[in-house]
Amino acid sequence: MALEVARSMRSVLGANGISLEHPVFRHMVNLESVFTYEGTHEIHTLVVGNDITGLSAYTG
Repeated sequence: MALEVARSMRSVLGANGISLEHPVFRHMVNLESVFTYEGTHEIHTLVVGNDITGLSAYTG
């Protein structure tokens, strides 16, 4: 939810949303790092799918 709010505020502020004058972009980047800290949602989905089905979707 916090990431969604930060993204909305960046859009509302336009170019100012990515400047140092307004801390919205800094907060958004910090929230993004928390979101991807353990790996992306897609990678987690592949790992869980492999565990459930025994089929690997991410090897060549």
